[in-house]
Amino acid sequence: MNTRAMLCGCLVAAALVTPAHADDKVPRHWIARIGVHPINPKPNNHAEFTVDNAASLSIGATYLFTKHWAVELFSAFSNAHDVHDPDDGRAARFSMIPASATLQYHITDASGRFRAYAGAGLSYAHLGDERTKGSLGGQTLALDNSSGLAAAIGLDMDLGSKWFVNVDARWMDIDSSVKIDGQPRGTLDLDPYMFGLSLGRRLR
Repeated sequence: MNTRAMLCGCLVAAALVTPAHADDKVPRHWIARIGVHPINPKPNNHAEFTVDNAASLSIGATYLFTKHWAVELFSAFSNAHDVHDPDDGRAARFSMIPASATLQYHITDASGRFRAYAGAGLSYAHLGDERTKGSLGGQTLALDNSSGLAAAIGLDMDLGSKWFVNVDARWMDIDSSVKIDGQPRGTLDLDPYMFGLSLGRRLR
């Protein structure tokens, strides 16, 4: 399925599930966040190679369309991940931009001082800028982009005057086919967890 169509479908689904009895007393509004999200691929993510963790700046935008329901778009900026061979030597490096579109349920409403939420939806990751070295030096590495599921939980804590601090935990289903000199060499099962800290602001 085309990834753009999948993300659009997620947004349409969010609108369709809006409760008919939504509380109109709570104005619809946007939330913007910027923060840092370390990206932690799961261990043993390839039969021959392993991919290191990396920290990345992140941005997010959330639209609350009822008292409790919202749609969030999230992305981390491009960051370099090192690939190690079985002897723990650096064999390659690539960049990854993970993004997601999720439907959220805010457990506490928008007027609360502490606002917890959970969400699920779709992810997309662009992998590129592949470079080889060490045991793979002189060979060509190619990684496919990935699309899959996504999930997140988080907590907003008010600082006053529409500003707040956010802590969250995210998971994305990211699997990329690996080719070396055009030959298939398995799949990178990254499926990373991200534990982030962000600064946010409500935009009325």
